[in-house]
Amino acid sequence: MQPDARSAPGQADHHLVPSAYFDDLAAGRGGPETVCFLRTTEYSRRLLLLRTLLDAIAGTPGALGPLPPVDTAWDLLTAAQQRTPEDFAELLTHPQIGIWLGHGLRRLSHTAWGDGPLWTDLGHLHAVCAVAALRAGLPLRTTVPLRDGTAMFPALGLARLPDRPRWGTAEVVIAGGRLRVDPQGACVGPSGTHGGDAPGWQGLRTLRADVPGRPVTVWMDDIDPYRDLSEPLPPRRLGKDELARWRERFGAALDLLADTDPSTASAMAEGLRTIAEVRRAPAWTVLSASSSDAFGGLLSSLPPDPVSFAVTLVHEFQHTKLGALLHLLTLERDSGTERHYAPWRNDPRPLSGLLQGAYAFLGITDFWCRYLDHAPPARRPLAQFEFALRRRQTQEAVHTLLADPALTAHGRRFLRGMAARLPAWWTDGRIPPDLVALAEFVATDHRTGWRVRHLTPAPDDVRALARAFTAGAAATGPVAGSTVVPDLAAPWPQARTGLIRQSLAVPSDGDWPAPSAADRALVAGDPAAPEAYARLLASDPEDAEAWTGLVLALDARPLLQRPELPRAVHRELRMTGTAADPRDVARWLAAAAGT
Repeated sequence: MQPDARSAPGQADHHLVPSAYFDDLAAGRGGPETVCFLRTTEYSRRLLLLRTLLDAIAGTPGALGPLPPVDTAWDLLTAAQQRTPEDFAELLTHPQIGIWLGHGLRRLSHTAWGDGPLWTDLGHLHAVCAVAALRAGLPLRTTVPLRDGTAMFPALGLARLPDRPRWGTAEVVIAGGRLRVDPQGACVGPSGTHGGDAPGWQGLRTLRADVPGRPVTVWMDDIDPYRDLSEPLPPRRLGKDELARWRERFGAALDLLADTDPSTASAMAEGLRTIAEVRRAPAWTVLSASSSDAFGGLLSSLPPDPVSFAVTLVHEFQHTKLGALLHLLTLERDSGTERHYAPWRNDPRPLSGLLQGAYAFLGITDFWCRYLDHAPPARRPLAQFEFALRRRQTQEAVHTLLADPALTAHGRRFLRGMAARLPAWWTDGRIPPDLVALAEFVATDHRTGWRVRHLTPAPDDVRALARAFTAGAAATGPVAGSTVVPDLAAPWPQARTGLIRQSLAVPSDGDWPAPSAADRALVAGDPAAPEAYARLLASDPEDAEAWTGLVLALDARPLLQRPELPRAVHRELRMTGTAADPRDVARWLAAAAGT
């Protein structure tokens, strides 16, 4: 930022991505130096977004409502940047400020909405100014918006002012190295109350760990309204016991990463800044998310153990690195149509989504590979299974990406770097054949279920097949490819996968999805499984999970190429009044496909 930048023509240097960093990232890696480079580029992006937001506010009459004009914010931020540039950069790259910038710009462009007046979101600018002034030792008197009687000061804490209107304002004074909110409000220094609470104040708490060469301190954010990826949230303070569990598991997860992959642990120490809690999912899953708007931040439910926590950190940090790289280079030019199968997702994905997922699972596969020799004996079978499954899924996704013509030249180079990781994993001899087979079954189960739910065969071909079946003839002639028609309403319990994982895992306190008798029979290799699935389909002929199980139970490999056909043909037969056993329809189609 420059004092006269508002009237100067736009001029900026371009960041050049060093080849060594690009290749390191393409391989799914990226040490502290690479992450430091990405943080620098993200700071440049934040400056541009801040300038864009301030210009947009200035061009929108009444955007700041009762709050001070935008010029006062610009002048303060310029002075703070000049006085303490490192502190200013650290503040501006705070993940929640990135979320706020994105949300504010979307509100101004009418592509996002809030639960309060526009000025309550845009006016958060003055809270950012207050923290910048406090860190830089600059005096300031300003006004900030209140949301339900609270005012958040990013990377600092939350002031609480009771008995205020839902959408009000409060005066803030920075003087003598202290921040005071209203005459009777909270008064805190540059570090808040070191994560503690005081009358009228809630400080941000921290999670701490050590990795080789440096300590790691991460904000555990449960109060900033911009800690979510969509609409602002009210504060939800973690209880003492909850916070203790987060601290214990975070420390253990970083210890595990430091032992298995010191470079990744050091990279996280350089790049990770905040973790925000999301409400817990079913006990057998961890909900997590991140955003390219919030470099260094992630959301997660509390993982049940250090290994799950480490996997979650790796997963979301992969997204963080790739998101920053995509701010610098274009890797694909796709329409955004949701058309690709992602082996870890239940829904069809656009090319960009598949790329993000494949990159995340490149890191996850690498974690399981490194963890194998550190796993306790009781957990080793599950670790071997996870490694076998993740390498299978990652390979399928990478090969799909490589075949897509929408990749740019940079994208093809990046995918070649990802693909170069695969051969070593497939020659790894540490996984017993029975666990390789289980991983293959789970991967096939998921792909089959995805096709059954989301692929629709050509109607003319389905009608022709139904007529041939009714006439007792063989299914002959070409059948056109199916079309992706997402069905996101169909339930997908994945109980068979849960049954397998439960059989391999140390007993936990979580309730897994309840498998049906048919699922148990299929996983056990019981030849009665097809009949059990046929009984389920007699009750609900459209049950996608039962159709998936039936196709797997019949063990007809040709049918696995088009598992969506039996349900479609059976539906057509029902519509024409022809009764048919689902097993007969599936076997008839399998016989035709195998000829």
